[in-house]
Amino acid sequence: MGTERRKKTLAPAKLNLFLKVGGIRDDGYHEVVTIMQTVDLYDELVFTVARSGGIELISDGGDLPPAEDNLVVRAARLLQRRFNVTGAVRIGLKKNIPTGAGLGGGSSDAAAALKALSSLWGLAPGVEQLEGLAAELGSDVPFFIRGGAALCRGRGEVVSPLDAGSALHFVIAMPPVGISTTEAYAVLDSLTKEPGDVSIEGVADGLGRGDPDVLGSALFNDFRRAACVLNPQLVEVERKLERAFSETGSCGFGLSGSGSAWFALYRSRGAAVRGAGHIRESAGIAACAVRSVVPGREN
Repeated sequence: MGTERRKKTLAPAKLNLFLKVGGIRDDGYHEVVTIMQTVDLYDELVFTVARSGGIELISDGGDLPPAEDNLVVRAARLLQRRFNVTGAVRIGLKKNIPTGAGLGGGSSDAAAALKALSSLWGLAPGVEQLEGLAAELGSDVPFFIRGGAALCRGRGEVVSPLDAGSALHFVIAMPPVGISTTEAYAVLDSLTKEPGDVSIEGVADGLGRGDPDVLGSALFNDFRRAACVLNPQLVEVERKLERAFSETGSCGFGLSGSGSAWFALYRSRGAAVRGAGHIRESAGIAACAVRSVVPGREN
């Protein structure tokens, strides 16, 4: 290894097209069933490795945890421990994915760190080994090792990749409020479960066929009620967005993760761009048009 090498990489956001929360497991986590899809809203990371200096994280801002608790730093330290790496690394992080929005930015950054540093440090873990390391960092991190579309079970760490029929176009709306995932789970546990079974089949079918109409009608997230109970501001946000999404011809809309980001599915890129503009103007909420991405195309 030379004295210094650099690697730039992108960490994509994700959307939960389906998210069903079950009971609490023996390990304290909730059992979940979710279908996630990566989209082309990215955090940007630059890794520079050297022989000395420790692990340094430099960010352009954002509401990030202290360095010792940051998932990117923890990912670097985990690799150092498992592979006896003594080299130093400086990590530059440009945050474009909002925190506390349910878009998985922190988990995606951690997965990007595991992959990039494995390459820079000359390590050779397989995908399954990387997913195992990722699971030690957080429930969503294993999904981002491959990205694309996947069915995730357990506490989220059991990942089964799915084939998507074609690119899908979304609008993500990002109200200026954050949601604590821990608090959202607590609220969800206190709510009476809605009657009736919810099927994941419509989401899987629509995704596999690349059919936005089928997929849009099947979107589901157990956290939708909990987020609005936890932050009453989101009740009015949901009402505004439902109207705006309807006015722009969306095929369906839902909440990502535990919130607070909402998203809608559109039939084309042009429709999504127009939808994002309408939401910014009519609802006064930050919004952007995004496209689904597949493994290997995010960098």
